[in-house]
Amino acid sequence: MWNQRLPQKAGIYCRLSYAPDGSLEKVERQEADCRSLADRLGWSVSEAHVFPDNSRSAWQRNRSRPQWDRMLKSIEAGEIDGVIVYHGDRLIRQPFDLETLIGISESRGMRIASPSGTRDLDSPDDRFILRIEAAQACRESDNISRRVRRALGARLEQGLTQTGGHRSFGYGVQTGTRTKVVDGVEVQVPVYDMGQQRPDEAPILYEAGERLLAGQPQAGVIRWMNTRCTTTEGNPWVAKTLRNLILAPRAAGLIERDGVLYKAAWDGIFPREMWESLRRYYKASAELRPHPGRERRYLLSGVGGAQCCFDGSWLATKPTGGRNRKSSRIYYCDTCRGVGRNVAHTDAYVSGRAIRLLNSPELLAELSSQAESPDLTAELTGLERRRDTVRQQIESLADNPEIDTALALVGLASLEKKIKSVRDRLGTRAEHRFLGRMVGITPEQWEATPIDVRATTVRILFGVVLLPTKRRGPGFDTDAIRVVRARTDTPPSPTGK
Repeated sequence: MWNQRLPQKAGIYCRLSYAPDGSLEKVERQEADCRSLADRLGWSVSEAHVFPDNSRSAWQRNRSRPQWDRMLKSIEAGEIDGVIVYHGDRLIRQPFDLETLIGISESRGMRIASPSGTRDLDSPDDRFILRIEAAQACRESDNISRRVRRALGARLEQGLTQTGGHRSFGYGVQTGTRTKVVDGVEVQVPVYDMGQQRPDEAPILYEAGERLLAGQPQAGVIRWMNTRCTTTEGNPWVAKTLRNLILAPRAAGLIERDGVLYKAAWDGIFPREMWESLRRYYKASAELRPHPGRERRYLLSGVGGAQCCFDGSWLATKPTGGRNRKSSRIYYCDTCRGVGRNVAHTDAYVSGRAIRLLNSPELLAELSSQAESPDLTAELTGLERRRDTVRQQIESLADNPEIDTALALVGLASLEKKIKSVRDRLGTRAEHRFLGRMVGITPEQWEATPIDVRATTVRILFGVVLLPTKRRGPGFDTDAIRVVRARTDTPPSPTGK
């Protein structure tokens, strides 16, 4: 017969449980029940060995349970000789866990207690009963998982996701309140219709997407959003929060499951075409700029700003001046050092050109003519599918000798060219929407606009090329700067043509 002595250093293991009916058993309540059970059994509880795993699954083997791991280490070190649990399934839901516990506790006289009785892990009979109970718990978990997957599948067919969770920014019109018990006190919490867009949030998110596609840096978009609102939890906007929100399929009226997108029952804040463009934007940004750069300080410096007439390099800025004269900054080419122009004078000249163009009837007519654009989503999707098919055919030439290799390569190149053209048109549409918000701007409004917005506007409107000046003395040589209309996807040539 095994040792019947009472444990002298028992630990308490608690784990948060979500019952099938939705009731919640807090770990604090479980601990109190375990202490009451210890008093009835006469077990001495070690205050240093209470193991609360808060909201941790015991059914998924890949789910970490930090306090479970700490308890096993305490058993192995001989720090405790008994474990008290609120219920057996709080401790074990998988036979694998039971075998781990039995292996560590072998020949240590380890006892387990719960309201259903006590078990000695050195007893073959008790180990047999525990294995049956673990198998039953595992089977029940599998049944629950199957029912949940079936329910999610049924909701997916209706264009709905799982219930619960936090309110997503842009969605959730309050329809009433419900009573919730918090720490034993009844409080009223709001009830939202998650399928309805909020008129105070959805337009802000939509405009943020437009600004990104038009070329405004993400840092500038975040600063703008922080002047308009906070997140749903009342926090300031940061890059990760905005990126995750925009890339979530919900924002496009979609549901993703197992890598497949389904139409949701709610309307998207972004049209599908725009959302796909935003996904490509973030993918390209991650490839080209793995780390965010510094905040923009000058209108024409860096990538997308002014270029050198000799080698087409993007210009930087540096201070100039001497001991006996006031210091200023100049745009200069760090590669050839062949050009250098005063920053303040150059910015003033280019800003004046931009303001005049933004107030011209010609630009307004151009934007109006582009307002009605065809839906490019179906065209782009069809082209990409055809391209993928051709790629697969080329990769499997050994199995398909009847395919003409040269013809397939020519077709692939043609499809890539068409895809690029459609993507360029998508980018141009976003640029036009961006410029539409700047049309009619006054000089005072221009100066009050954030520098990154002004820089994006100039980049969309013009290609700026600086040439060496032959003029000496005060004043600004307008012959040494070339400002031409250019698109962002086609940088201006050093000759300005």
